Amino acid sequence: MNYYAFISGLPDLILDEHKKVYSTREFNEELKQLLSLKDKRIINKLFLKYDNDNLLSYLKHGEENMRFNDLANYPQEVIIDMVEMVKDEDRKWNKKYHNYLQIFIQDYLTHDETPKIFWEDHLSTLYYNFLLNKTHNLFLKEWCELNMNIRNILTALSARREGIEYNYLIVGNNDVATWLRTSQNPTHSISEFIDYYESIREIDEITDLIQKEQRIDEYLWEWIDEQTFFHYFDVEKIMGYLFKLQIIERWKMLDAEKGSEIFKNIVNNLKNSAKLHENFDIIKR
Repeated sequence: MNYYAFISGLPDLILDEHKKVYSTREFNEELKQLLSLKDKRIINKLFLKYDNDNLLSYLKHGEENMRFNDLANYPQEVIIDMVEMVKDEDRKWNKKYHNYLQIFIQDYLTHDETPKIFWEDHLSTLYYNFLLNKTHNLFLKEWCELNMNIRNILTALSARREGIEYNYLIVGNNDVATWLRTSQNPTHSISEFIDYYESIREIDEITDLIQKEQRIDEYLWEWIDEQTFFHYFDVEKIMGYLFKLQIIERWKMLDAEKGSEIFKNIVNNLKNSAKLHENFDIIKR
């Protein structure tokens, strides 16, 4: 479907210019009134990441203390009911809810309490698999795979420097993820799967953690521009704009001091979780 009038009226976005533009929430509200049913379903899959966060928050903290993000597709009461459906053996899973959420709830409820990184990674794997297998939009699939590959490659490079076991930290089950888990020298010859490994390796060599994160977002921004160059007024252009909005919003919320604290904790979290991974068998699907 062509969205000429809407896309033509969108303000330009500049990565390092944090001026007031659309918020993701405002943008999404406009999209709800504008998009075709087919395109709404595509955009809704992008917002499932907020449902993932809400589900994990409820499972960890309960109803009273959960953090609920209303950008999600499902209201809070539905998230709670999903968990109750899985708990109650007499109830069947409602097929209008995505099956990967049921799988995650089952896995969470049948395992002992586990460090945060395992559950987030497990849910990410299920979500990425869902997007790659249940999405027919090529732009969305390529965006999903790009983000997953960058995350996995940087995880492997960082962990190898620190001498940390990382197989269980790799998310997804695509060729890159499988190679990183199984190869004795996982970053050797990985270029046979992707043509941007050297770009990611150069990013990994940046020692300042804030600058490294900024460079990742610059790379993603450039990728969006390249991939949407010939998409003028379609849903791919809208998705690219949404991804850029999310990048800008993230940096507006993350000041330098807080960001430095977060990134300095990454290695410590990896080290702590590495001691425990043998006790947790993440289910591969």
